[in-house]
Amino acid sequence: MTVLAGCSESEQAASTAADQNATTAAVPAAGAKTPEAIAAEVTKSLEQMASSMSPAQKTAAVNEARSAAEAAAKAAGQSDMLVQQAGNAAAAAAQKALGVQ
Repeated sequence: MTVLAGCSESEQAASTAADQNATTAAVPAAGAKTPEAIAAEVTKSLEQMASSMSPAQKTAAVNEARSAAEAAAKAAGQSDMLVQQAGNAAAAAAQKALGVQ
């Protein structure tokens, strides 16, 4: 709880509520999926779809996986090297899931 000198009780109560909301927002919701669980679901989905995809669709899916991973890494403030590594890892995982060489 934050105590604010010179503030009324209602202002201090509002500050306490804000502190509690900030703490609640920082804690993931119960049952939230981990990145690993999400990746496993995406991989399984790609593997199931692979048989009905054309080579061009598979290439587009690999490129989209790379772009999405790079965008996420950039949004997280990662270095250029880590952005590239994230893209490479996502592309490799998509290629494996889709059976693309």
